[in-house]
Amino acid sequence: MQKRTTKPPAPVKTPTAEQKSVDKKWLYLFVAILGFLLYANTLNHDFTVDDGTVMANNKITKEGISAIGKIFTSSYRAGFWERKEGLYRPLSVAMFAVEWQLGGGKPFLGHLINVLFYALTGVIVLSVLNRLLSTLHPLIPLFATLLFITHPIHTEVVANIKSRDELMSFFFGLLSLRCLLYYFDKEKFHFFILANLCFFLSLLSKESSVTWLGVFPLSIWCATNADLKKTIITTVPFLVIFGIFMAIRTSILGTVTGETEILLINNSLVGTNDKTMQIATAFSVLGKYLGLLFLPITLIFDYSYNTIPNVPISNIKAFLPLLIYVSLFIYAIKELPKRNLLAYGILFFLGTIGLLSNIFFLLEATMAERFVYTPSLGFCIALMIVLARVFKLNNGKNREIKVTDIRKPGTLHFLVIAICLIFSVRTMARNTDWKDNLTLLAKDVQSAPESARIRYAYGSAILVEQALKEENPAVKNNLLQKSIEQLQKGVSLIPNYNDAWYNLGMAYKELDDSKNAVYSFDQARSYKPFTDASKLTNSGIAYGKNGQYDKAIADLTRAAELDNDNYEIYNNLGLYLGESGNKQGSFEVFEKALKLKPDFDKVYYNRGNIHAQYKEYGEAIVDYKKTLSINASFGDAYNNLGNCYAVLNQLDSAKIWFEKSVAIDPNNVKAIINLSIIYRSLGDTVTANQYLQKARSMGANF
Repeated sequence: MQKRTTKPPAPVKTPTAEQKSVDKKWLYLFVAILGFLLYANTLNHDFTVDDGTVMANNKITKEGISAIGKIFTSSYRAGFWERKEGLYRPLSVAMFAVEWQLGGGKPFLGHLINVLFYALTGVIVLSVLNRLLSTLHPLIPLFATLLFITHPIHTEVVANIKSRDELMSFFFGLLSLRCLLYYFDKEKFHFFILANLCFFLSLLSKESSVTWLGVFPLSIWCATNADLKKTIITTVPFLVIFGIFMAIRTSILGTVTGETEILLINNSLVGTNDKTMQIATAFSVLGKYLGLLFLPITLIFDYSYNTIPNVPISNIKAFLPLLIYVSLFIYAIKELPKRNLLAYGILFFLGTIGLLSNIFFLLEATMAERFVYTPSLGFCIALMIVLARVFKLNNGKNREIKVTDIRKPGTLHFLVIAICLIFSVRTMARNTDWKDNLTLLAKDVQSAPESARIRYAYGSAILVEQALKEENPAVKNNLLQKSIEQLQKGVSLIPNYNDAWYNLGMAYKELDDSKNAVYSFDQARSYKPFTDASKLTNSGIAYGKNGQYDKAIADLTRAAELDNDNYEIYNNLGLYLGESGNKQGSFEVFEKALKLKPDFDKVYYNRGNIHAQYKEYGEAIVDYKKTLSINASFGDAYNNLGNCYAVLNQLDSAKIWFEKSVAIDPNNVKAIINLSIIYRSLGDTVTANQYLQKARSMGANF
């Protein structure tokens, strides 16, 4: 019997280094680190623009963790203003309340969480695209993710704390989609439950998450073998979740759409009643979105009136985008039955941007870079699929990225790397513009000089953040002039711009230009009556300085009724009552101020002025000295004391008080002139002339 020989098993070939697959965890880690590093330079930034409406200046948010219940039963910016609005986004505001308490009211924690969310979002994007585009070459999901994560158009979303609503809306929507795809792959129902939960969290972040109701069935159709019936049935529970959200939202807001009037300053399309022109302008905006997605060179935080003028449909800026968008839609619909992934990317983009396009209904914004945050993923998907076809990057079903894919890059690799490097540099550069309000506004006013809101915001920021805090008179006046220049441009663009007129009045008031202050306040209140104490107080002071005492008294009296614990209001009211001739009424109001603040130096000073006006110099001296006992650096009180002693012909005493006034404030021209007069009266013409020349060198016409 012949002995059988057993053939030894073939040796297992060990893959070479280049044949090895790249561990996906390193790719995910790379994307996360990249996302973090791109925005790390925002961590020490201040609050900017709309951050104040939901955080820095929101009284509910500033209550901290204890306000969470109130936040979930209030409109989006309820703690900032009283008006009714149709926005309900409690999840991000609840986070802001927690951050406010834990972060001590500083912006660092808010910026850190935004950056971390963005880094984690990059990981989820790569995971979703690896699954959605699994029939394509494995580099395509990675490249699309890199384009997305580095794209500069996202800077507003990450650098502006307020845009957490956009970050969370996209994050939870994307996470819902990932769970939904897991459900189809693994057939485990708990993934479906998680998908619905994440969708609900996305809705609580921002209402525009409703567009995921289109993304879900689109993704099921293009990425799985589900038929149309199963696709529709699977989507139904998400519709139920949306219905539950809308019921909650409506019960809290009391309305479905809100009662906010769309103003021209917010949306240029309001500037025409021609619906055709509105749609044409909306398409011109859609064209601008495409332009920024391809070439994100000039980025602006605000595109309101009149950054984008209304145009007719015959204008190339409207007609060309219309042609492009219609062509893309027709192609995608035609290819959708084939489960074409390019059609998927196009429809993802069109479906998510359509709600924010101003075509179907007008928004409170003409355009915003944050609006294209979610749609930009569809753009990146479609762009990479087109580039892969152009550069013949073969399909790679069931393939993983090999080491050779990285070590032996092709033309497409270099192109994507170059784009991502350019995008990264632009992103980090744009981040620096978001450092603080003044930096952002100074930059964007150059990029959008016809934006009424940017002009208003910049002028207001110079006024509030710089001029009102400046102690040097010369520097302050220079800042006020800069503020006025910007605000005047704002009202020239929109003549009925109430807020710009009001702040223009404030700037003139601080400049002691009472005539222009009164004119500006009158313009402001002609478009929107003053109903709060602070505005009535400021206009009242302007009227008083302009000698219009009746109007000053009327405004300040109304202000005192609205805010009867404000001793500053009583002080000003008492001053103008006295100057109008109502001495008794003046003193009665001063007493009200002193009851609220017994050591109020300005009240004693103003009461001293009224006594002096009625030639009651002894009583005036008592009040001025009381002023100085409270505030020894009150230069004008020293000067007025000197005036009283001069009128009483006590020239030596007058000289002493005038000298003290100049010692306290070397720039007090009035006291310097008075010293010149006193020394001349005392026979010292040399010293008198010295003070006279000093006064003239300071601009005095004497």
